[in-house]
Amino acid sequence: MNPECKPIRKKGDRNVFCPYYRDCLDFVIEKTWQDWDCRDCRHHSNWGAAPEISLSINHSIAYYEIII
Repeated sequence: MNPECKPIRKKGDRNVFCPYYRDCLDFVIEKTWQDWDCRDCRHHSNWGAAPEISLSINHSIAYYEIII
């Protein structure tokens, strides 16, 4: 396992945008852990790979503009 990976066997938060998330996930699957947490990892707050688009709705009613 990559030494940057520091998953902990407990229910908690994970950062799916972490550059090592895939390595941690492989490790957790190999160990057959039900839950895991990456709060102690130094990359837990690394959101560099997060999408730049807004994923929230600013209107109470969603609508789509159709170009004819």
